[in-house]
Amino acid sequence: MSAESPARRADDRLSRWVCFRLDAQLYGLPILDVQEVLCQFEIEPVPGAPAAVLGVINLRGTVITVLDPRRLLALPTSCPGADACIVIVDHGEESLGLLVDRVTDVRKLVDAAIKPAPKVGVDAGEGCVHGIYVRDGELLTLLDTASLLTTSAARVA
Repeated sequence: MSAESPARRADDRLSRWVCFRLDAQLYGLPILDVQEVLCQFEIEPVPGAPAAVLGVINLRGTVITVLDPRRLLALPTSCPGADACIVIVDHGEESLGLLVDRVTDVRKLVDAAIKPAPKVGVDAGEGCVHGIYVRDGELLTLLDTASLLTTSAARVA
């Protein structure tokens, strides 16, 4: 039997991330936080809702609030294209949707290779960033779902 038992070494631990694009930037959410991805949807506007709330959708009889992650991350807004999807995520006892430009893939990342989030200020979504992952020159910003949605609650209240 080898010295390395079935348990993985700490520096070899992997996590899985659902990756998506907002404009040219690549982001990821922990796969365990994602319920599903919808690519066909109709968002109904909610009169008087805060700017970060795009509206609601009916998902099999459940009303889901759809948020604009650009506003949550203090990014410039833009109109979603034909590849837009809604990523449904868990937030406590409710589910919320995030409208993204395109879901790209699910990636397995080596946890030890995730760099800490840069200290750039709360307004730029600092508390929402779990870390940064670089592969083949491509930057992947990993988001902390709970922090992103908690920040959103403060911004949309």
